Amino acid sequence: MPKKKNQLERIADLSWDELNKWAGSKIVSRGRSYQHQGRVSSLAATSDDALIAWVDGSEQYAVRVAMGDDGLPDSVCTCPYQFGCKHAVAVVLEYMERIESNQKIPKAKQRDERLELLKDGEGWDEDDDDDDYGDDDDAPGLPESVKKDIDAFLQQKTKKQLVELFIEIAVQYPEIGGELSARRQVKAGNTSVLISKIRKEIDEISSEPGWQNHWKGRGFTPDYSGIRKKMETLLAAGYADDVLILGKELMSAGIQQVEQSNDEGETADEISACMPVIVKALDQSSWENVDKMAWALEAVMEDDYSLFEALAEYLHRTHAKPDWNKLADRLLESLKSLRHPEKKDGFSVSYQRNKLTDWIIYAIEGAGRTDEIIPLCEAEAKLTNSYVRLVKLLMADDRLEDAERWIHEGIRALGQNLPGISSELRGKLLEIRTHQKNWPAVAAMRADEFIREPTIRAYTECRHAAEKVKLWPRMLECLMLYLETGALPWDQKDWPLPESGLKLSDSDDRRRISFPMIEELINIAIQEKNPEEILRWYDQRPRQSYGWYGLNEDNIAVAIQGYAPDRAVSIWGKIVENLIAQVKPSAYESAVKYLLKIHKIRDEQSKNMEWERYLKDLKEKHIRKRRLIEILEGLERKQIIKSKR
Repeated sequence: MPKKKNQLERIADLSWDELNKWAGSKIVSRGRSYQHQGRVSSLAATSDDALIAWVDGSEQYAVRVAMGDDGLPDSVCTCPYQFGCKHAVAVVLEYMERIESNQKIPKAKQRDERLELLKDGEGWDEDDDDDDYGDDDDAPGLPESVKKDIDAFLQQKTKKQLVELFIEIAVQYPEIGGELSARRQVKAGNTSVLISKIRKEIDEISSEPGWQNHWKGRGFTPDYSGIRKKMETLLAAGYADDVLILGKELMSAGIQQVEQSNDEGETADEISACMPVIVKALDQSSWENVDKMAWALEAVMEDDYSLFEALAEYLHRTHAKPDWNKLADRLLESLKSLRHPEKKDGFSVSYQRNKLTDWIIYAIEGAGRTDEIIPLCEAEAKLTNSYVRLVKLLMADDRLEDAERWIHEGIRALGQNLPGISSELRGKLLEIRTHQKNWPAVAAMRADEFIREPTIRAYTECRHAAEKVKLWPRMLECLMLYLETGALPWDQKDWPLPESGLKLSDSDDRRRISFPMIEELINIAIQEKNPEEILRWYDQRPRQSYGWYGLNEDNIAVAIQGYAPDRAVSIWGKIVENLIAQVKPSAYESAVKYLLKIHKIRDEQSKNMEWERYLKDLKEKHIRKRRLIEILEGLERKQIIKSKR
């Protein structure tokens, strides 16, 4: 009987799939970057076979990783995220690298500082400007034990000794010196120096776009924490209006920087982290309430990157009716001055008008002037094609006849343009028919949607609708005949459903569709678990040396493996050949998934010798592809420490 593995051995056996399942691919990528950058230090094993380490972010975090009962890691960290974070991933990967290079992992001391920090959840520092998870101003920045030590130490000092101590610290840490100097200047009423510093810092930090290459562990993320802290200092001294002026400059520069950045949102997160300070400044500002609301709305209107969500939340607070009334009037005037969209630039102008109109509706509701909403939306629908918004409002008001009239008007006006909006309008008419329990009409509309886009989802919805009126067998015959020959169902003899009112018109361009629609016929056969029909249509596919574009051959192989295992193996083999032909490691890794499927089939058939011969032939054929050979040799043991390099 094999010896049961301890926790550390189980950590060493983890695969990339298991790490991704635990923490998510994005966090794994960032943890891998951290480990490559050498941020993990003092790695040690505890007496209960867990790992502990320090990991450097903007602060140093204590991390503990063990194995959970579900076969995945179980971690805790003093960072804001606490569980399953990139710091924990970095610790796991660092451990694996040391095991792979035969480095000894030291034992942790019984009263290791990190265990003490983690025991009661202390040490969480929410001001981690390097991390990915947001801020919480109420969280402690230091463990309580450390705070008590500092307090006791400082209480013993004289005023002169404290001054000398802080000067010494300021020399060692210039940012602390700058913060103390700024506080003194502000307290003395001299804000110009601090404001000038903030402006200069905004210009400098926003001048370089952010970028990241997590796999290589390289990149640049602008650090806005200094700006945020300086604005907090200015705000604490009572200069809220100045913070808002600086906030406008920060937001303008931030939008430009995010537009130019190439990362996974790190730059945007840094800028967003400054917004709570600006919201506090709005609360404390001397401006009129309506001016505050208009200021916040202007920023939100310019934001296409969700940077200023905190300001949108400010607007969604409860504000007084008179303020909403004033804001609504201002916005309506702005809408009048906004030029009407034209065909050549209609999308961008329509987008801005629609965004503004949505906020006008919100303001009008806040002002209690709800009778103005639908007339406004009727006028805007014709200008910006915002028919869906109007129809939703009419349906919510139970004006179904008016809603249906605007649906048809919208579809006529759009023609072949903006098919997404037309689809939404048809969906709204379907909602109306469903509300009316007009099941034959619902089934007819479902059939119409299937003809427009014969997906499995549309097929399933057709079936459910037709079964309600007990017409599925005949309807299925007509739909299958359409996929095979192109004969529209409602033109066929004995079509059992009424007119949908929205069926394809002569203007719908279907000339590029070729029949039979083999991909769709195969997908339906897979859905119905009919392997014989799958193979019948698969064998009629166009023959090409690299398979047929658009057809998911893996799905076909999976669907027929019980009925025709050798055909399934043949399909997977072709997929493997095509991937290897790309001559790149990522494609080799992808090929492994299909090789394992072939292995499983051969094992079930008791044809292991055939599998071994197939694997041997692959190695001989591709002997010069060193990376592929490594993967083939380690095919049955795909732990990270064997596939990492």
